[in-house]
Amino acid sequence: MINGYSVVSSFYERLMAGVSEKWAAKVVRKVKKLAPNPTGADVGCGTGSVTRALAAAGFSVTGFDPSPDMLGEAFAHGGEYVLGKMTDVKKLRGLGFVTAINDVVNYIRPSELVKNFAAVYAALDKGGAFLFDVSSAYRLRQVIGSNMFGEDTQDLTYMWFNTQKKDGVLMELVYFYKEEEGEAYRREEESFFEYVHSAEEILSALQSAGFEKIAVVGENGEIKAEDERWYFTAIK
Repeated sequence: MINGYSVVSSFYERLMAGVSEKWAAKVVRKVKKLAPNPTGADVGCGTGSVTRALAAAGFSVTGFDPSPDMLGEAFAHGGEYVLGKMTDVKKLRGLGFVTAINDVVNYIRPSELVKNFAAVYAALDKGGAFLFDVSSAYRLRQVIGSNMFGEDTQDLTYMWFNTQKKDGVLMELVYFYKEEEGEAYRREEESFFEYVHSAEEILSALQSAGFEKIAVVGENGEIKAEDERWYFTAIK
């Protein structure tokens, strides 16, 4: 199953250690600055690192994720979560903020961007903030591209193979991890697909969804072609 996040869920927190903490701290600062009220949603929350950081900062936040396995890990760490996609956030109303961190938008088909952004718009209170990031075309095409990555630790080894497609990158991962008892290792496979979105496509989709006050920055201010990540803010 593509984008299932079933295999990696049990060791996702460990693989993202340090990175998730820095990311969460940045998100908390932005939400404190922009949210008109303390109620919000963290879409594509995964194991809940950003959700928990927002809750610890005093916000009333609900995490949404389509992966039951990732949410199982999130619940184990504490917090409030719902099994659902970005479009499901429209069931809520009057939110001060919605976040979608670490390539959540890259998993959305280009033709479905407006529908997803409109769901966020419907959930937000007037003045509410939508905050998200994407991997840029440069990162997906040039940095990840058709390259292979991997890591070998004492109880986990993974190999990450990438294949360029017309509209994005297919990521195929093979994991070897030690079983809880004995010396045996288990082999599992999982696949992900991330779509390449241009900044112009995202800005147009946000405007079509109803957002008017929109900003995008790169890693050091104004976006550049060689930025690996872009950060978007849209206000209702």
